[in-house]
Amino acid sequence: MQEACYCGRTGELEDRKPVTDGDGREALECSRCGHLDHLSWLQDPAPVFEEAKRRARERQASAA
Repeated sequence: MQEACYCGRTGELEDRKPVTDGDGREALECSRCGHLDHLSWLQDPAPVFEEAKRRARERQASAA
């Protein structure tokens, strides 16, 4: 799924960093500006968060 951030960053939604906000809700963080997207516009955001977490683990493993 391609998405553009308010800062102009474009790319796959799942490539954003999965985080938990101050209220304990999952969100995806833009690596460029830090904007949090809670994906409340999706009927079921869980698969997107799971894919983002998987990609984050892969990035960590390849950086080690």
